[in-house]
Amino acid sequence: MMRPVHRMLLFLWGIILPGAGCTSHSRDADLSGIEIEVKIERFDRELFEMDPDTLEMAIGSLYHEYGDFFDIFNTHIISIGQASARHYPAYLSMFINDPTNREVYDYTSEVFGSMDGINGTLTGGFRHYLFHYPDSLLPRIVGYVSRFNQGLFTVGHFVGVGLDQYLGSDCPYYEMMGTPRYLLRNKVPERIPVDVMTAWATRIYPYNDSLDNVLNRMIHQGMLAYFVHSMYPAMEEMFIMGFTPGQMKWCRNNEKQMWTYLVEEKLLFSADPQVIRKLTEDAPYTGYYTAESPGRAAVWQGLQIVRAFAARNPRLSLDQLLSQGDYQEVLRQSRYNP
Repeated sequence: MMRPVHRMLLFLWGIILPGAGCTSHSRDADLSGIEIEVKIERFDRELFEMDPDTLEMAIGSLYHEYGDFFDIFNTHIISIGQASARHYPAYLSMFINDPTNREVYDYTSEVFGSMDGINGTLTGGFRHYLFHYPDSLLPRIVGYVSRFNQGLFTVGHFVGVGLDQYLGSDCPYYEMMGTPRYLLRNKVPERIPVDVMTAWATRIYPYNDSLDNVLNRMIHQGMLAYFVHSMYPAMEEMFIMGFTPGQMKWCRNNEKQMWTYLVEEKLLFSADPQVIRKLTEDAPYTGYYTAESPGRAAVWQGLQIVRAFAARNPRLSLDQLLSQGDYQEVLRQSRYNP
C-alpha cells in the first residue's frame, strides 16, 4: 500500500537567487564538532543500470529506499503513475529503455562522473545549516534524470535534483530545445549547491501570500537569498546571484535609482501580476530598467532590505529573522534608504 505523499514543492525553472556581502549570520560560525558528509544519491544510476530481468523486484526495493521521492518522481516528474498500478512495470521499462532517455542518461553520466566537488560544497553548506539549526534533520539529496522534465523538487525530507538540467551551458540538448541564452549560463554543475539550498530554504520559509505584491515578493526572495549566503559565506556574491560581472556592477551602481523609481512610480505595493513578474522573475533583464540590468534586479534590492533589517536586529537568530511574515514591517524596521 502506497504511503500518502507529503506536501511537495516543484521548481519549474532554474533557481537564481542573489547573494550578498558578508552577513551577520555568516560570520564566526564555529563548525567544530559538526562532522557530516553530504552526498547526492545517484538514483539515476540505480534506475538506468538495473538488470531488466529483475525490474519488478527492484521496484519494491526502490520504493522502500526512496519513499516519497519515488512517488513524486513517478507521478509528477516522468508521469507514469504510481508504482502500485497494474501497468507500472511496463511503463517504467519503456521509460528506462527509450533510446533518447538512455542517450541523455549516458551524457549525464559523463558530465557527473565524479561529484566530489559538488558534494564537498554541499557538506560545507549543511555544516553551517546545523550550526544555525542544531536540532534539524538533514535532507536527503537525490539526483535523477527525467529527460529535462523537471529541475528541482522537495517532498518530505528529500530534495530531488534533475541532473540533466545542469549539463553545462554548451550542452547541445539545451540548444536543440531552444533554451534562452540568459538561462544557459546557470545550467552548470557548480550551481547545484546553491539551487539545492534555495529549494530547501523555500520549503522551510514558504511565502506568506495573504497579500501578494511587489514589496512582499522582493523581501521574501531576499530572505531566501540571505539564507543561502549564510550557508555559503565564502561564496562570491556574483556566483550566488547567477549574474554576469556587468549585471552585478549595474545593480551596485544603480541601487538608489532603482529604489527611487519603484517609489515614485508607486510600484512597491502593486499587486498586478504582470508588474510582479517583470520585477521579480527570471528574464533577460528587468523590464522597468535598462537592458544592462539583470532579470530580478528588484530581488537583489529585497536582499539589501533584509540585510539592513538584520543589522538593526542583531539579537535575532537566523530562524527568527527569516520567520518574519510581515514584510512591510521588515521594510519599516530596516530604515532602508540607499
